[in-house]
Amino acid sequence: METITTMLEKILNDLQAVGGVELSAIVSKQGLLMVSKQTTKGLNSEAFAALTATLYMSAESTTMRLGSQRPKSIIVETEDKHLITYTAGPDALIVVLVGNEGYIGLILNELKKATEKVKKLI
Repeated sequence: METITTMLEKILNDLQAVGGVELSAIVSKQGLLMVSKQTTKGLNSEAFAALTATLYMSAESTTMRLGSQRPKSIIVETEDKHLITYTAGPDALIVVLVGNEGYIGLILNELKKATEKVKKLI
């Protein structure tokens, strides 16, 4: 029988298969790392999880004050990377770091599918 961790890792493997994803993780909204996959050396997954959860909580606080709705996703774009945070139910986030060679449209589509899978598991 597969564990929840194994099933979550398979979801991240599907995201990594799209290409261009340097780091993917499923984290709690409190910033605790559940699982992660990394293709680029030197990134700290635990710090990444905590920082992206903090980013999400700040965005959530802002949007709740403006219109009483929680964000579904947050995209931070730099010159050479995209950081995408997607909600996956009431307690989890899926986060990906995408380099320039990544196809954002395909990754967003896969993220939508992945969130539905995570919602069923957590």
